[in-house]
Amino acid sequence: MRSFPRFFSLLFFVGLTACVAPRVVPQNLAQLKTPDELGRAAQQMYAEAKAATEKKEKLRLASLGIAYSEKCLHGAPEHPSCLYFQTLSMGVYIRNHILNYQKGLRKMVANCETLNRVQPEFEHAGCLRILGNIYAQAPSFSISPKNISQDLDRSVDYLQQAVKLAPGYALNDLFLARSLEEVGQKEQARLELETFDRFEKNGIEKDYPEWKKVRDALAQKLL
Repeated sequence: MRSFPRFFSLLFFVGLTACVAPRVVPQNLAQLKTPDELGRAAQQMYAEAKAATEKKEKLRLASLGIAYSEKCLHGAPEHPSCLYFQTLSMGVYIRNHILNYQKGLRKMVANCETLNRVQPEFEHAGCLRILGNIYAQAPSFSISPKNISQDLDRSVDYLQQAVKLAPGYALNDLFLARSLEEVGQKEQARLELETFDRFEKNGIEKDYPEWKKVRDALAQKLL
């Protein structure tokens, strides 16, 4: 694995992420050389950003995660951890900083399309799940055809693929139930929610702390 000169890596990071996050550069960026090292650092920053309670700290940590991933993806553009955790860090960032969020969404979609091509099963079909949620929750209308807008049929399709690829991961069924309910497929949504209820919930609190709120809202409509 080739290493990257510090000056070049900083320029590359700034050029690609200025539209998504501020110019925050990790102090140890030059010391991390391999994609696996950078992927682990990106994963750690995402976990810390998700756990942070202050908006400013969430933004700072998410920006660091994006930086680690960007350096990784320059040398290894299909590295699963770097694609996935950059996408998640971007999600944290744009939820807390709405300005220019469409650029972040487009990058998230591009990352996930790449990961779905090379390793779609990664993190329990994580990028299929992410795309399903993006197309479920994006704005329903956009002036620019380049922008990401809501497409519930597309959301259902991605989440059905996620359920098929990682059938034991409960969140895939929960999100599919939500999208099915949104498109009016009430009976199928009810079946997916009942499947979710039968699954063990170990680990999903860490991945999606809001799951109980989503589950209970769906149950009021479907059960």
